[in-house]
Amino acid sequence: MTTPVLMSGSGSNATMAFVLPAKLLAGDLPKPTDGAVTVREWPAGCFAVLRFWGGRNPKTEPAALRQLKDWMTAAGLHELTPPVFAYFDPPWTPSFLRRNDVMLQTEAGKR
Repeated sequence: MTTPVLMSGSGSNATMAFVLPAKLLAGDLPKPTDGAVTVREWPAGCFAVLRFWGGRNPKTEPAALRQLKDWMTAAGLHELTPPVFAYFDPPWTPSFLRRNDVMLQTEAGKR
């Protein structure tokens, strides 16, 4: 398992992504045996990121996203993509110790 595990979307549109070392090229990876699994490169971009603590739940994630959006609004930044949540800790880590990020891509890096 890699860290972080990236989650985006919800319901039947939810995706989970694993980070691989940059030295591994997509063409060099084994082909997935499940058609629902794809290998793709995530393009570079500029992201606003907020770290938050706790387990995955319907209370902490929306609160962290709201805090990040409020900060972006105050900084004059605009979101370009839906949020991506990054989870760094294994399931056996107590929830109050779990380190997470919420990320929103922004246009700040496009000049």
